[in-house]
Amino acid sequence: MGVVHLGLDSDDRQVAVKVLHPHVASDLKARDRLTREVETMRRVRSNRVAAVLDADLTGATPYIVTRFAPGRTLEQRVLEDGPLKGDDLCRLARGLCEALVAIHHADVIHRDLKPANVMLVDDGSGTFEPLVIDFGIAHLVNATRLTQTGMFVGTPGYLAPEIIRDSEITQAADVHALAATVFFAATGKPPFGQGTFEAVCYNILEGKAQVEAAPAFLRGWLRLALATDSAARPTAGSLLKLSRALDPSVTIFKEGGTAVQRNQQPDGTRVLSDGTRVLADGTRVLNDGTRVLTDGTRVLGDGTHVLSDGTRVLDDAPRPRGGETFSDLLPPVNYVAPERDPRPPKQRRSGSSSQPPPYVPASVPPYQPPPQFAPPPYPDQRVAGFPAPQQRSAPPPQARPPYPEPQAQPDRPRYKTSHPVMAALMLAVLVGAACLLPVMVSLFAIVLVLCLRVGNSLVGDMSERRSIRGASGSDPMRAVLGTPWALVKAVLATVIHVPLGILFGICVWGVLRYGGGLTTDGAAAYAAAAFVGGLFLLPGGRKPRQAVQRALAGVIRSPGAGMVVTLVFGTLAFFIVMTALSAEAVWTPWRPPSAVIDDLVAGLGKGQDTAVNLITGLFEDLMSQIGLGFLVGK
Repeated sequence: MGVVHLGLDSDDRQVAVKVLHPHVASDLKARDRLTREVETMRRVRSNRVAAVLDADLTGATPYIVTRFAPGRTLEQRVLEDGPLKGDDLCRLARGLCEALVAIHHADVIHRDLKPANVMLVDDGSGTFEPLVIDFGIAHLVNATRLTQTGMFVGTPGYLAPEIIRDSEITQAADVHALAATVFFAATGKPPFGQGTFEAVCYNILEGKAQVEAAPAFLRGWLRLALATDSAARPTAGSLLKLSRALDPSVTIFKEGGTAVQRNQQPDGTRVLSDGTRVLADGTRVLNDGTRVLTDGTRVLGDGTHVLSDGTRVLDDAPRPRGGETFSDLLPPVNYVAPERDPRPPKQRRSGSSSQPPPYVPASVPPYQPPPQFAPPPYPDQRVAGFPAPQQRSAPPPQARPPYPEPQAQPDRPRYKTSHPVMAALMLAVLVGAACLLPVMVSLFAIVLVLCLRVGNSLVGDMSERRSIRGASGSDPMRAVLGTPWALVKAVLATVIHVPLGILFGICVWGVLRYGGGLTTDGAAAYAAAAFVGGLFLLPGGRKPRQAVQRALAGVIRSPGAGMVVTLVFGTLAFFIVMTALSAEAVWTPWRPPSAVIDDLVAGLGKGQDTAVNLITGLFEDLMSQIGLGFLVGK
């Protein structure tokens, strides 16, 4: 539904801020669930429950602020470090019971108590204390039913049987979920096994909890809270009293009270304080001779077996062996029968023979176009009690068209690539043009790099914002308002980057002039080309390159278009480079550098630094010729 951020309040205390996603905030059902969560959590006052500190449910970005709980969830703790044991397990059971007492005292049913909704917070002494979070599907006891008939909300492995049966939901459902959560903490497994949704629900309805996998001192406590009948479960307060009596040193927990081990015989039989003998295989032999097997079956003295559900199996009746069960004796699962159109019963004609009627091929139904109405809402939108949209009646049947129905084409993945070859060809065109028109193309390249930096800054910020909060209608306005700041950053970066390109061009000019034997003007033309290429390839040119790649990826949407554009720029780059290698450069609106150097050398006085004055004079003459002499005092 949203994202949880870590923030600070006015007192510099850490808080958790839950913000709905923009596409979820526009859904009235999602806002309804968030409003219900806030109203529910504000009714509960307990140190075991995350308190609501602030909320805004009517703004463009609805959010709630709750207490921040540093630590891991119970689910993460068990999966990463293993099950809890001993005193840690007892502390968890008591803490969850205290939280549930506070929740039920506020007339609230949590409905989704599970390991992922329990935080383990360090209390500073090396131990942890449980904290219940997330009331996303909770509702008040006297509130309107949250679900429709045949639907329920929650995590399957921790649902109470009455929720699956769609019967009246009471606070006893939370007691069932609490016991299932403690079982997971003690074993690292869900109490009703893993498997398909139907298999888990069947185990819950039949009360087939794997209680024997839990520690011995906890089994009786779990059996009471996981009772299939909601009326047989203890309240949260009673369960809290029982949890305070839990003791990991006790080997056996009986529903009628605890019995500790008194002595052990050589054959492995243990004799408890009340006279009960526990054989090596787990069978208990009571004082009256009744044997209680590990699965709860009671074997009386006359051989009669009394199963855990009360079924009496006489000695002459078949008993289960091996993997057999008496599952056919248990109450069946009541599933919702699908709605079918009532049909009149078939009437048998008098005097008809027993022979079946002759086969008549079924007629092909006429083609009917799909009904024109809006698609059903998302599954989550049907949770808040609103009726499902009624399907409109289909239009009258029409004649079948002579052509077959068109088959839907599978969606193709979006074509998106950075086109590095095309970007290299475009740079070759720009460098070749700089050899032919050094001054004009160099000035154009500086302006182009400045614009690319501005565009990359705006698009990059928008992409990062959309990856966190999704698309928004205010993105164009944000881009317009952010343009001045992006322009300032781009100008500062360009002012630092351009001198680096100029130094690179001067180095290329010196190598070609004195090492390659080229003329002053020819070496200067190649130096201008090196300056233009350096704006994109030298350190600091990464953002202009990124802007070019993003522009190409957004404009070219198919491989065919990419191939055509690559051929066009490849041909253009070939002709421009070949022309630049054979033609002389045109220095308009400036004079050839050789003529400017001759005039500067003739005007220099004796004793002056010739190299420095030549470079300064060239720059001042260039700026005055292109109309920017005021920048250098000319």
